[in-house]
Amino acid sequence: MRVTKLVAAFLGVLMIIGSFAITVAGGIALAVPDDDGWVSAGPIRMRTEAVGFVGEDIEIDFGDHANRRGTFIGWDAIPARFEVDSRNDKAVFVGIASAVDISTYVSDVAVERVESWDDDPELAYVPGEFSIAPPESQDIWVASNISGDLEWDISDGDWAIVVLNADGTPGVDVGVTGSARIPFLRTLGVVLIAAGLIGMTVGTLLTYYGVRRVRETHPHIAGPTQPLVTG
Repeated sequence: MRVTKLVAAFLGVLMIIGSFAITVAGGIALAVPDDDGWVSAGPIRMRTEAVGFVGEDIEIDFGDHANRRGTFIGWDAIPARFEVDSRNDKAVFVGIASAVDISTYVSDVAVERVESWDDDPELAYVPGEFSIAPPESQDIWVASNISGDLEWDISDGDWAIVVLNADGTPGVDVGVTGSARIPFLRTLGVVLIAAGLIGMTVGTLLTYYGVRRVRETHPHIAGPTQPLVTG
């Protein structure tokens, strides 16, 4: 019996800790998206004297899930958004195209390749010419915009993103914010919180069972009686 109680208490504590973590994750899932369901990172300040920035290749392969019907959610329901704000009053172009097309477009041009997106992005300078054909004159873009928000429906392929001055001149100074809309994130948060609360309740009961003491009752044994003294 004692071993059983120790095991129950141990499992109960583990369940409480794990369920608490699940509940916190659910709270984060509810708190992170904005009112429209967008999860954002940034803005990241990026400056260069080169012609612009080229984001690392974005390889996307949904496989068979991309064409399935009746699944939990379609991949085309998860759009991405890039907000690019000019910090030097120049009109800024942001565009997405296949990695091969962008590599050809910026060949022999001085650019900064973005190898990681974070508060202090890791950049790799590629030397070259300090001029490029205006990006709007190219027909390679699957999504593009000038001085505004760029929304892109994620799809299979090997993609890259560029941020340039709209006229193709060098000297780009921008703030970049990346976002994605995940429609089921709030539902996931509610499910995680519910599961976490149930788990903590069960864990508490197990722990209580393991640590509570069983009161043992002993029969009362009367002491020896004193002889009755009579006068």
